[in-house]
Amino acid sequence: MVYYIEFSLAFIFEIQAIAISMFIFIYFAQNPRTRLKRQHHSWLVLLSMNFLQLILDLPVAMSFYYRERVWPESNVFCLVWVWWSFSADAIALYLMVWIAIERHLLVFHSHELLRGQWRKLLFHYVPIIICLIWPPIVYLGLVVFPAQCTNAWDFGTLLCGPPCYTYTGTYGIYDFVSNVSIPLLLNVLVNILLIIRVVKGKMSRQPGLNWRRHRKMILQFWAISTLHIACWAPLVTVSLIQMTSDTLFMIDQYTTLEYILYYMPFLLPVTCLFGIPELVSKITDFIFKRRTNVVAVGNLQRIRQTLPQVTVQ
Repeated sequence: MVYYIEFSLAFIFEIQAIAISMFIFIYFAQNPRTRLKRQHHSWLVLLSMNFLQLILDLPVAMSFYYRERVWPESNVFCLVWVWWSFSADAIALYLMVWIAIERHLLVFHSHELLRGQWRKLLFHYVPIIICLIWPPIVYLGLVVFPAQCTNAWDFGTLLCGPPCYTYTGTYGIYDFVSNVSIPLLLNVLVNILLIIRVVKGKMSRQPGLNWRRHRKMILQFWAISTLHIACWAPLVTVSLIQMTSDTLFMIDQYTTLEYILYYMPFLLPVTCLFGIPELVSKITDFIFKRRTNVVAVGNLQRIRQTLPQVTVQ
């Protein structure tokens, strides 16, 4: 098996990611007051999309790493897989940009912009809906119904090889710039701006801002955003160099860079988990209590074995 290490690591991370996602979903289902808070909505949508990637997209990729070919070998299957995979990645990129912007609104402008039903609708729900529906529509046109080319799928390549629009120039550049590069760049810039404003606000002790109240929300966002940038930045940088100057730059390592992207959905649940200390405490208590019970039962069995057997005549 050529991809033995890739498959083994993906299998381990897949199990833990699904388990932690389920823990988080159960936690919020059992705590409606926490679930209804505005600051949780966007990243819960992101985590839900991430869960769909874990159960729909990642198993197919793992099957490729195990078999070294796409299965089933069907043009329709490749079409649907590429459309869903590209759409899910773009949705995550767009959602991260909106989460970054929303953190600014919640920290610095919550009283002005989020007061009133129409403002909540405009600055909270509408952007999330746009992030969810725009990428699938775009890739429906680029992947499923390409205007200038015909897809020719390669079942021996991850994601059946690039869709044909990536070779046409205009559409490929549009996709790379608008659906990948710009969202990633905006994520970086908004993060830097948020750091500057937080530091400046704390140094000036800006009145009206409860930093303790917002600290956990900001730290959780920075953790998720850092993970996102770390997974995407190498591939975007190499792709940009290949498109502008050297087409063969790191061509042999490109498959590895694509593989790194899968660690975004793998590591997102555990990153979100550390932003919920109450749930971390519950999981830790459950594990240690279960371990204590197992040890106690084992000790009791050993004590019983050492006791003399009494036979009743």
